[in-house]
Amino acid sequence: MLGMSVEFLAHWGARLAIASPIVAVSGLVLFRSGVMAFGGPLLIVAVATIIALIALLMSVLALVGGLGGDGAQTNRALLGLVVSLVVVFAPLNGFRKAMTVPPIHDISTDLANPPVFSHVPTLRADSDNSLALDSKVMDMQKAHYTNLRPVTLEVGMAEAFAQAVLTAEDMGWEIVHSDAASGQIEAVVSTLLFGFKDDVAIRLTAVEGGTQVDLRSVSRVGQSDLGANAARIQEFLDAIQ
Repeated sequence: MLGMSVEFLAHWGARLAIASPIVAVSGLVLFRSGVMAFGGPLLIVAVATIIALIALLMSVLALVGGLGGDGAQTNRALLGLVVSLVVVFAPLNGFRKAMTVPPIHDISTDLANPPVFSHVPTLRADSDNSLALDSKVMDMQKAHYTNLRPVTLEVGMAEAFAQAVLTAEDMGWEIVHSDAASGQIEAVVSTLLFGFKDDVAIRLTAVEGGTQVDLRSVSRVGQSDLGANAARIQEFLDAIQ
């Protein structure tokens, strides 16, 4: 009886583990192809994660129950264990990040006077997150991202503007608007897996001793960015210096 149970757990643990990434990828493909909106693919990925968790549990039980038993069952259980761990890593890591950052998606280096978007609004859908400034969001950023500040480059506006454009391009951002006269650059950034689009405004201001660089990064979808916008801004500021 124990042998039959171990065989069942190992067999179906491996099958469910293999099925889970197929389900998850289907959600990604449906979103990136424009077939489904934001909520549907996320639900599909959530279902894939649940399947992977069930597979993980079954594989662990099969390994424990089959110690010293049939080698084929052990190999099958190990396959289920490894594949299911790979699938659940990203969602669980995202959940962990969500617990450590505030639930906001609009980040700026200047909370008193955040950079504004002039061209990006023409690219956004009505269902996307609003670009209107929210005092509650800014208060949460101020409390959490205490080290996020603009930088000053010890060069003139023209050179700083050229550096900003080059840095954005090197980071793989799609520049959709640039105006050297006003020191304004706007870019769109696509996330790796889902291809979510985030919008970035770069503002250059002539100050004593050089040019100040401010950024604002806003996610088009989702209440929380899992810290992505702040990390993106910091990466840019580190690179341009």
